[in-house]
Order: sequence, then structure tokens, then C-alpha cells
Amino acid sequence: MAKLSSRIYVPSADSSDNETIRDVVGNKNDGHNGDSIYAGVEILQDHVHHASLVYPTLANGVTVTEGAAWTLGAFAQIVPASTIGDAFDIHHISIENISANGVYELVLYYGAGNTECGRVRFVQNAVQDTVMNIPMQTPIIPADSRIQAKVASAAGGVKTVDISLFYHTY
Repeated sequence: MAKLSSRIYVPSADSSDNETIRDVVGNKNDGHNGDSIYAGVEILQDHVHHASLVYPTLANGVTVTEGAAWTLGAFAQIVPASTIGDAFDIHHISIENISANGVYELVLYYGAGNTECGRVRFVQNAVQDTVMNIPMQTPIIPADSRIQAKVASAAGGVKTVDISLFYHTY
């Protein structure tokens, strides 16, 4: 704790002491890894005001293939490990190509242990454009995490969707 005067103390950045109200409120330098109120405000500021990024960028989306009816298909690697060097979260999934009409469910996973981080459902019908951006909210994902996806549909068979991610870093 830094001493500002004979009576005022400011907790060190990202302190977990929580011994006084100052520890709970936090330090202006607390980042998204802290547990103070200020760290929470920092997370929200970053979440709302950081620039949106796309993966893959300036390239085609990644193809994900379904399994049998309402059975998730095999993993498709969307983002290789050690590619996004900062902690990040995903805000939207761009569904760029759907091979057939139907109701689909897409699941994203992160890290070496394939921890689920979000699910979305979408529909393709005969009169609909095959490009859509689906909102998705994930937790903050650690830097350098691999992202994989699986997809299933009501009909099953060999149907595919191409996806890319809209994300931002912390």
C-alpha cells in the first residue's frame, strides 16, 4: 500500500488484500485481472470501447462440419494457439456460408482443455441470405488460447458452415 499523506493510503494495483474500503474500491491502475470495483469498471470500459477485430482477417472463414441430427460434429480449429497475444472476448460470430437450409447450433471452445465458452443458434431458409452476424458473449479468454468450434443441426448429415469471429482484446 502506498502512503499518500499521514492519513490516506492507496492500495497497490490489483491488490487482493480487501482489508479496507480502499482495497475494495481499488486503484486507478487496476486492470482486468483485479477484483476491485475499479478493475470491474476497467473491464467494462475495455469491453465497450476497444476496437473490434476479426479472425481470420482478410481471409475466408473457417469451415465447421456437423454430425448426425443434433449431434455435434468434429472440432474445427478457428484460431490456432499463440495467435491472439492478449486476453480477449468474442462479441459476434459471422456465419458466412451455410451449405443447406435448417436449424443449427454452434458451440465454441477455448484452450487446450476445450472449455466451452459460448453457444448460438441460427436458421437458414430458402429466402434468406447466407451471411449473418450472430451476437455471442463469451467470458474473457486468456491470451494465446486456441479457439475451436463444433456444429449440429436438426437434419444432420454432412452440412457445413463457414465462420469467423468478431472479438476485442483487453
